[in-house]
Amino acid sequence: MKKLLSELKLTLKSHETLNNKLWDDKTLKKEVRVALWKIAREWAKFSNIPQSAIKDVIVTGGNANYNYTDQSDIDLHLVVDKEKIDCNDVLDDYLQAKKQLWTLTHDVTIKGHPVELYAQDFRDPFRKGQGIYSIESNKWLQEPTKYKIDRSHPEVTRKVKEITHQIDSLINSKSDDIDAFKKMKEKLKKMRTTAIQTGGESAPENLVFKELRNRGTIDRLNKYMRTLEDKSLSI
Repeated sequence: MKKLLSELKLTLKSHETLNNKLWDDKTLKKEVRVALWKIAREWAKFSNIPQSAIKDVIVTGGNANYNYTDQSDIDLHLVVDKEKIDCNDVLDDYLQAKKQLWTLTHDVTIKGHPVELYAQDFRDPFRKGQGIYSIESNKWLQEPTKYKIDRSHPEVTRKVKEITHQIDSLINSKSDDIDAFKKMKEKLKKMRTTAIQTGGESAPENLVFKELRNRGTIDRLNKYMRTLEDKSLSI
């Protein structure tokens, strides 16, 4: 691991064009749009979201931007009026649970890219610099901004090494301190949210999060946490 970290090269990329598996220039390919619309309808039924609450379906994330990789998900979001959905007081937790359950029970891909689903309120502002493409109207609500990624960015590289070491140390020590893992996960979430709000998609801390995700570090963290949670419920 020491050798790996000392020679770490970032996997992050930036491109001059959008992913041509999904896009014809800047327009979503017809077969992709139709397939995503079908997936969105199925997830709405799965999550008990009434049609009357759905205002739009959008594509966002790496595959609606110029920083996609072969590992990038297709982030497919239902834009909804949460006030029209029952149990509004626990709705965010409910939708997050539905998202996780869908992911565990479905393996849906478009052109080799996994489809990641969620529902967001129509009042939520779009992230600065992030591409937002409407499936319903077949047009950009917010066009993505091109930016160059420095693959030897010293701050990003240092932070990736630091967090990778922390997570691997916890896992390799076979720690059963679930609170330590929860704090780490919450730290990563806050780091990314704050970075995007203040600096947009190209903010260093957001690039750190994406690099950790690309390398499978966040996935290892989540899997180990699930193992600990299952163990705590077993006798």
